[in-house]
Amino acid sequence: MNKGDTNSNFDFDMDPEFNENFYKNIDKVLSDIDEDETIDDEKNNDSNYELEDEDDTLERMALTDEMDEETEEEVNDELNDINASLAKQICEELQSIDAGKASIKKKKLPKWKKVQGAIIVGLICLLGFAFFLGFTKPGNQLLMRMGIDLGGKIWATWTRDFEKEPELVEDTDRLEEDLKSDAEEIDPNTILWPELPGQGRHEDYAYNILLLGEEAIGSGSARGRTDLIIIATLNTKENSVKLTSLMRDMLVQIPGYQDNKLNSAYEKGGIPLLYETIALNFDIKLDGCVMVNFENFEKIIDRLGGLEITLTKGEAKYLNTTNYISKPQYRTVVEGKQKLNGNQVLGYSRIRKRATITGENNDYGRTDRHRIILNAIFEKYKTTSKVDLASIMFSVLPMITTDINGQNFEMLLNTFIDMGTMEIEQLRIPAEGTFTDNVKVRGMDVLIPNKVENIEILHDFIFGEE
Repeated sequence: MNKGDTNSNFDFDMDPEFNENFYKNIDKVLSDIDEDETIDDEKNNDSNYELEDEDDTLERMALTDEMDEETEEEVNDELNDINASLAKQICEELQSIDAGKASIKKKKLPKWKKVQGAIIVGLICLLGFAFFLGFTKPGNQLLMRMGIDLGGKIWATWTRDFEKEPELVEDTDRLEEDLKSDAEEIDPNTILWPELPGQGRHEDYAYNILLLGEEAIGSGSARGRTDLIIIATLNTKENSVKLTSLMRDMLVQIPGYQDNKLNSAYEKGGIPLLYETIALNFDIKLDGCVMVNFENFEKIIDRLGGLEITLTKGEAKYLNTTNYISKPQYRTVVEGKQKLNGNQVLGYSRIRKRATITGENNDYGRTDRHRIILNAIFEKYKTTSKVDLASIMFSVLPMITTDINGQNFEMLLNTFIDMGTMEIEQLRIPAEGTFTDNVKVRGMDVLIPNKVENIEILHDFIFGEE
């Protein structure tokens, strides 16, 4: 042990082995002293008996003094021996401790080896986890769950909320597009509306999301009219995806306002009023809404890389000779199946004066076109890689306005994935033969639905026949 090493933290009182050896050495030294004193006493007694000359007192006193000095020297020697023994014991114990510390230090790995080992262990764990995620069923499910959770957070962060207090609009009828109609004008007071609770039917196995396309051209900062109104349904009891088009020109009751076209409800009172209107007229409670205006709709289609759409000869000619395709350089469509860009698809979605491939004309044909477009988007989704879809999502989400939060989005996405269906069923309301057309109310060209019949048809389609 080095002498300069005075910073030892060894606790002598707490080491049993040291204490035991220490006290043994002390006992041994003391016992040796006792034995020596006993021998010396015996020697002194013998010497006293051998001193027969009682007159030589001075000699005996001198002898006694000499013996006392020798005894004192012997005691001092013994004390020195004790100190030496203690010092030796302490040194041996401390050296033993230092040796132990040295051996521990020798066993410690260099820092670079520790880092290298940690990296190797980390890589092994990472590869094992990647194997678990990629090649096992539980891992695939966990990976999907992680992606869905992340998707929910991205959805909540990037989508836009509906404006709470947009600029108000005057409650007037939109007559411009109806002026040329020669339909019969009827008195709205002659229309009989059935009494409905107005709460809307809801079943736990059916999620109903409202899809809206807003036509806001010329509306400034105010809300526009919703020319595309579709209820998208996820029915977990049937494992089915369903799209129901609600025709915008249906005359409906709007709480707090005059009877008007369905597409005017959002313009007058936003999403809350539109929810109330659909619940009152069709007895359906909606679980959320997603809206895209026409300008962003065009951008979304372009971001998807266009859509495969089949045009009739009449549709192609109409699109090439009118301003429905707003950019003249894109008025080059042809009859048959082809890829259309965003500007062309938007023009196609707005056609009313030509029959579609389903044979429907006017607003009936337009709602069919809306469902054709949504089905084409769905087909595009099925053939696009997950990486490309993630990239598209980041650019598309800021164009979407919704009241669906991240948690509900995750739930809906989970539901859709669990259902595992890739087919879409479609319906249009009002159904064929359940409405009156070619009539006007306050100058508006409208459809007057038979509510009782349409509610029954709608509920059978969405919830399943009872």
